[in-house]
Amino acid sequence: LLHGNAIGLVLGETANRVAYFVALMARGFYKEVRVMWRRFSWQGVREAIVEYKDFPLYVLPANYANALSAQVPIFLLTSSFGSTIVGLYSFSVSLLEVPLTLVGSAIAPVFMQKATEIQHTDSSRLGDITLSLYNKLLYIGLLPFGFITIFGDVLFRTMFGEKWEMAGLFTAYLGYYYIFKLSATVTAPVYTVIQKQHYALISSALLLLVRTACLLIGIATHDIDKTLLLFGVGSLLVSFLTDLHILYLLRAPVVSTAIRTVVLSALTIGLMWVLRQLGHQWWPQWL
Repeated sequence: LLHGNAIGLVLGETANRVAYFVALMARGFYKEVRVMWRRFSWQGVREAIVEYKDFPLYVLPANYANALSAQVPIFLLTSSFGSTIVGLYSFSVSLLEVPLTLVGSAIAPVFMQKATEIQHTDSSRLGDITLSLYNKLLYIGLLPFGFITIFGDVLFRTMFGEKWEMAGLFTAYLGYYYIFKLSATVTAPVYTVIQKQHYALISSALLLLVRTACLLIGIATHDIDKTLLLFGVGSLLVSFLTDLHILYLLRAPVVSTAIRTVVLSALTIGLMWVLRQLGHQWWPQWL
C-alpha cells in the first residue's frame, strides 16, 4: 500500500504485535497477570536468582557462542571467497541440518526429561542411558553420513545438476562432523542435569575458537577445499571430545567408547571408499 516503503513493514509488524496482545488479553491473560502480581515477592525473586544463577552466567553465553560459531563461516567465507561460495556452503549445510533437526528435536526433549528423572531417582544409571543413546545415534548416523562423505559430489551432481557439484564436496567435508554434532546436541543437556553448566560454556567457546582458527588457516592458503576440510575436521574433533567429556563426567567407559567409535568410523569410510572405487570401474559415466 505504501509502494514498497519500509515504513509499511514497520507498521504491519506493529499492527501484528498489537493484535496479538489484544487477543491475549481477550482470552483472560490479564487475570493470570493479576494472580502473578498478588503472589509476587522480592524474597521469591532473590531465591530464584540464587537457584538459577548458572543460566545467565553459563547457559546464556554458551548459547550466544553456539550462534556465533554457526555464523562465523558466513562472515569469513564471504570476505575471502565471495557470495557464490557462501551460497554453496549454505545450501550444503541446510541439507545436512535436516536430519539433525528431525532426529534431534524428536529425541532431545525425551532424553532431557528421562535424564532429569533418573538424576533425581537413581543417578548411577544416567551414564548407562547416555552411553546407550550415544551408541544408537552413532549407529544411525554412520552409514548415511559416511555415504555423504564419500559420494557427496556425485549425489549433488546427480540430484541438482553439475553446477551444484561443489556444494556436494562441501557436504562431504562436513558429513562426518554431523554424526558427532547430532550426539553432542542431544546429550549436551546432561551438563544442566548434573549442574555442570560451566562445561557447556567451555565446550561452546572451544568450538568457536577452533572453527575460527581452522577457517583462518584455510583462508591463508587461498584454497576453499582446504578451508572447509579443516573446518569440518576441527568441528568434528571438538564435538567428539564433548561427547567423550559428558561420558567421562557420568563415569561411563570413555576409552573403549572412543576406540569403538574411531574403528567403526574408519571401517565405514573404508567401505564407502571401496564402493566408490568399484563404481569407477563399473559405472564410470556416473562417477
